[in-house]
Amino acid sequence: MEWSESFKPSCSLKDSVYDALKTQIILGRLQAGEQLNIAELAKNMGISSAPVREALSMLHQNGFVVLNPRKKATVSNVLTNDYNILMDLRQLLEPYAAKLSAKNIPDNELQGMRKKLEAVLKNPDDMYAYVDSDLSLHDMIFQYCGSVILADILRIIKEHSLRIRYCVEEMAEESKKSEFVVETTTEHLKILDALELGDSDGVYEAMGMHIKNFLLRSKRGGIIEQFLSNRHAE
Repeated sequence: MEWSESFKPSCSLKDSVYDALKTQIILGRLQAGEQLNIAELAKNMGISSAPVREALSMLHQNGFVVLNPRKKATVSNVLTNDYNILMDLRQLLEPYAAKLSAKNIPDNELQGMRKKLEAVLKNPDDMYAYVDSDLSLHDMIFQYCGSVILADILRIIKEHSLRIRYCVEEMAEESKKSEFVVETTTEHLKILDALELGDSDGVYEAMGMHIKNFLLRSKRGGIIEQFLSNRHAE
């Protein structure tokens, strides 16, 4: 597997490994039930085993990886109940957090976010830019919602729901994949429009509609049912 696009060493090596592995899991490049060999991962990344082992422990704590003392680490499964709970939590908490963040986000961050989203619309086939813009928008909202506890809860929920969403998008017909990206990013821009206006009610509504639209997109052609069925079959 090519790691160059998602693995970027920094001052905190274990965090870089964590982000790289998490991105691969979210995108479905590392699939549910797949074994993760520490020595092999370290070799591919050109690093020692220690930060990989630490990263896998962090991924285990956040529910992306299962660690068994007698077996290698494996990518965790996604269950129907997990999906239903994640969607309920998103519908309850994300519009609320977006409303709280309105009027708190600095103009320069809003402007930078707009550039990212517009770049995705120009090249909807760049999945790494798409993932980055998606995570960045929601992280920005969570950061300025005024509660560290709420922000931490929302980040975990968001990452797991992204894993489901991107895998669902990967299962869509090839001609539909860029359509998913354009639809989602257009909704992100509507959220951003309301944030730039400082419109608390408007951003609440835009975020709620964004989540509802995802649920509708995931049901096209029975994609979400197929995805969850595949997870149970593994």
